[in-house]
Amino acid sequence: MWVSAADGSNLMEVFSRAGRHSGSPRWAPDGGRIAFDSTAAGNFDVYAIQPGTAQPLRLTTESSDDVMPSWSPDGKWIYFASDRTGRQEVWKVPAAGGAAVQVTRNGGARAYPSADGTQIYYTKDDGDAALWRMPVAGGEEREVLPSVIYRNFAVLAEGIYFIPRPGSDGRSGVHYLDFSTGAVHQVLPLEGRPSLGLTVSPDRRRILFAQTDQVGRDLMLVNGLR
Repeated sequence: MWVSAADGSNLMEVFSRAGRHSGSPRWAPDGGRIAFDSTAAGNFDVYAIQPGTAQPLRLTTESSDDVMPSWSPDGKWIYFASDRTGRQEVWKVPAAGGAAVQVTRNGGARAYPSADGTQIYYTKDDGDAALWRMPVAGGEEREVLPSVIYRNFAVLAEGIYFIPRPGSDGRSGVHYLDFSTGAVHQVLPLEGRPSLGLTVSPDRRRILFAQTDQVGRDLMLVNGLR
């Protein structure tokens, strides 16, 4: 896991373990720490680290896979997905460490809280899935969008940026749901195939997304094989 300046310069490795996988990094609201998931201790757990320090804080220790962390707006909680009940649900754990609390009851994967911290928005699958919303304190869930692919959505105070399933022509794009009007419109067509990753800069001037531009294979010839 690495950090860099927004233009790609000043690369710095933040965390690595030989033979292990780390990913899903999310900055804390104050920019001081990064939450991420890693198999550093075996199965996937959620960690938080301050860039430039050697050891992260391990926040989950169950035998389950705990993945895809995101921060509450006040920085006090970290939401994550866990299969510790036998089905993937959204949980939250104190950012300083402590016992985890289950949030969803009918399935949950990638989750982000609302800007005021009272609601949680989440998908239930990593492929093409509906986007749901429910109160953080508990209550009924409600479908917000019928399609979000590869958990690509970003929740802002004014609305949600997201990537839905491609249209009948096979093309896709970044769309926006306006909370004030309920209207959805496309803001950016994608030339390539969408991949994992969508976020919006704090000043709302830039959208960061991932797409696959080219897929290929090489044909290799091995001589003298016995």
